[in-house]
Amino acid sequence: MRNPEGRAQRRASGERKPREERWAQLVEVATQVFFEKGYDAASLQDIADRLGMLKGSLYYYIHSKEELLYELINEVHKAGLANIKTLAAQPGDAVERLHKVIVGHVEHACRNLASTAVFLRELQALPREKQDAIIQDDVTYRGVFRELLVEGMADGSVRADVDPKLAALSILGSLNWVYRWFEPGGDVTPTEIGEQFADLIVRSVASHSALARWEERVAATTGVGPVTKKSGSRSRATRTSRAKTA
Repeated sequence: MRNPEGRAQRRASGERKPREERWAQLVEVATQVFFEKGYDAASLQDIADRLGMLKGSLYYYIHSKEELLYELINEVHKAGLANIKTLAAQPGDAVERLHKVIVGHVEHACRNLASTAVFLRELQALPREKQDAIIQDDVTYRGVFRELLVEGMADGSVRADVDPKLAALSILGSLNWVYRWFEPGGDVTPTEIGEQFADLIVRSVASHSALARWEERVAATTGVGPVTKKSGSRSRATRTSRAKTA
């Protein structure tokens, strides 16, 4: 992990926990405090109190609350981006990989709800130059989705009339909104939500040939036939899954 700009290079000899372990604890607590109170309303004193340490001790690690937010958001961004880039690099045509990325992104967001919320809500609280230092267009989340769509148009799995940039914005916007309504421990799991979103999105951008292959894979996996031209009905597995989200 990169040493934050404001953290001291040496730890006090009397500190009980190793520096990196204490830093991880600080990030975890700060994330929860920012999530609960919001960045503007939260204070370093709130964070220090919850850690059971003096406020002045925080300056061993950071210079300011803004720097703490920057480090927190930067770590969240890197972890999430690494997750979807790994999924995007797996075998399969672009549509298959897009499905995996969507499911994986939703699962990651739901299982890291507090940090996801802080990232999406509080990024704008940082100065523009710090936002740009975190979100670089060629390596952003949106870039991963856009590249998959471009690859799909090249391999024929994505329709030629899809605008990769607009589609990527639409996909990522809908996925990121999950943090606003997801309820941990609710009736629908992160994986079920991800599968539903992936199904809807894949069907909206896939070419006819890719969609036919997709339906065949679904049928082979679930043992239930895909949509039929005659009846227009969907598989029992799909209907059941959708009922869970109603």
